[in-house]
Amino acid sequence: MTTKTGNKTKSRAPMVFDMTSDECIWSKAGVVAPRLCHNAFDCLSCSFDKAIQRKRVHGWYAGGLEQPMEDYWTSENWQNTAPHKRYCRHMLTGRVPFKLCPNHYACAKCAYDQMLDDEGLAQPVAEVRLASAAGFEVPTDYYLHPGHTWARVEYGGRVRIGLDDLAARLFGPADEFRLPQLGMAVTGGGKELAFSRSGHQARAASPIEGVVVARNPKVLENPAEANKLPYGEGWLLLVEPIRLQRDLKGMHSGEEGVAWMEQESQRLSDLITHDTGQRLAATGGRMVPDIYGAVPGLDWQHLVHEFL
Repeated sequence: MTTKTGNKTKSRAPMVFDMTSDECIWSKAGVVAPRLCHNAFDCLSCSFDKAIQRKRVHGWYAGGLEQPMEDYWTSENWQNTAPHKRYCRHMLTGRVPFKLCPNHYACAKCAYDQMLDDEGLAQPVAEVRLASAAGFEVPTDYYLHPGHTWARVEYGGRVRIGLDDLAARLFGPADEFRLPQLGMAVTGGGKELAFSRSGHQARAASPIEGVVVARNPKVLENPAEANKLPYGEGWLLLVEPIRLQRDLKGMHSGEEGVAWMEQESQRLSDLITHDTGQRLAATGGRMVPDIYGAVPGLDWQHLVHEFL
């Protein structure tokens, strides 16, 4: 169904949306030797964070500590650190401009940490950086699924998902979205994002396996939002992932994502010419917002089969 753009070696660390640094907070705090975060700043599920919190000492740590782990993080070390330098992890990663930690980095017990976590459930953050690909828009720091959905890894490891620009424009404004309820599981590649238009039904794949922690009330109330702003206000679900690294491996991002979308645009153009005899052309550099509604003779189920 899709055209591959070639194999690329992907970084072990997921690309986190709108983050100013990918350095581990323990490294930034001066507790450990320099190291990168490989867990999307989800410190509460991070094995390295848990090891430091438990102060386990089993010889030298293979990841680069120069001393036994207990020498790095003790109550005495905490007391010897100047209060004005005990920076909160959200400050160290650039999420907030300034905040000190009063809690020995025990984030699981921190009310401020929980407040920011809850705050992130309701709405997307910051402005999306977009590139153009043969009339369609591609977010350069999202992951694109072959079934034309996207995944955006956010601070703390949660993943926001939605339809990509090609799917939004191809199928046009939906009359209804039927999305999994809060607490329900979604499977990576499972067709659990259902929508309908004028009696036609379609199901798109969830790009990520996990548990639903938020649904977009704007889209549920006004489904056309997913067509207008698919990468922003038109998001569909926020998911707590189960196997994030595995799921991201099969997706496209960055320049590879742009190249893949260009190939998909050409594939769509060829299909339309073959099925209808018409040529698909972008106007003003962008594709029309409702391809299905603008091109007579297109078969809905054929489009679903080919692109979702």
